[in-house]
Amino acid sequence: MCAAIIVICLSAFAVFKILSPEIKEEQVTLYSYSMTVGGDYKVYLKANEIYNEMYMGEKMIYPKSIFDKLSVNFSAKFSGSSGTVSDIKADYSIEVLVRGFQMKGEEKRILYEKTFPLFEQAGMKYRNIATISREISLDFTQYESYINNVKSIISADPNSEALLMFSGNFKAETEFGEKEEQFTYAIALPLFESLFTIDKPAAVEKTGSITEMEVIKTYAEKILLIIPGSVIFIMLLLIVYMMIYTIPPTDEEKLVLRFKSIMRKHGSRVVRLSRFLGSSWETILVIKDIEGMIKISDECNIPIFYIPDEKGMPEEYSMFIPGKDICYTYYITESKIPIFRRSTT
Repeated sequence: MCAAIIVICLSAFAVFKILSPEIKEEQVTLYSYSMTVGGDYKVYLKANEIYNEMYMGEKMIYPKSIFDKLSVNFSAKFSGSSGTVSDIKADYSIEVLVRGFQMKGEEKRILYEKTFPLFEQAGMKYRNIATISREISLDFTQYESYINNVKSIISADPNSEALLMFSGNFKAETEFGEKEEQFTYAIALPLFESLFTIDKPAAVEKTGSITEMEVIKTYAEKILLIIPGSVIFIMLLLIVYMMIYTIPPTDEEKLVLRFKSIMRKHGSRVVRLSRFLGSSWETILVIKDIEGMIKISDECNIPIFYIPDEKGMPEEYSMFIPGKDICYTYYITESKIPIFRRSTT
């Protein structure tokens, strides 16, 4: 029955675990966005007898002698998630940054620089998606003249570079908060080259989001309750069956079980006699428990004796330790203790 109760407890714990939700924290995205910034260009030519077209496309070699202007179409796009309303503000500027420098190891040390603004726009407003597109045309004469002028003033010839820069920022306002992204896209201008190429960088792509931590509760499938539920039901039936059909032991059987328990624990100190011729003692002490008998046996260095009856049980359910003047006696059941005229303990 104890085993059945243990199984019921374990099955009940399994039911509890199945019914209890698993709690974990999960990062939930409230608003997401993507931003793309890039540009395309064309190189326009002066009238000439070599090229039929008025311009040349990307990734070609361009002759400076018939170069007219560079046309660049910059674009930027900020797109928010469709499920959330966002108010987007945008600002941007286009300028050429010219500077002279010297290299000190891998460090670029700036000697001079100047910014030439080309276009600027601020305060543009959009809903959910913001798109910027602006075309700029320029030649290199102004920037080359500035560099030559600086060289003549400082009487030195440092390295120089010119960057066509498209920069700005997007700011999205949503019910979950604000998100701001800045961008810069730069194309190096080839100055002082008779044949030149333009290295256009790859488009800038970026994504982001507004998130929060959310507590998620997940439950196990209820069908899993069938297994522990069935086990509990079977064990309950087993317990009921045992309670109805199990016959409790009789008093005689209880005494047998008690004697067997003593023999299992202390059998090495118990001696079985075939018969006892008899003796007389002035004092007979009745010991209350078997542990007391074991202690007396150890102190006197005498084993515990008993005489078996026809069933193998001690006669009169007694066991004894004979001494010179005292006999120590233990009765497996108190109901079998005789009434002595002499005083006993």
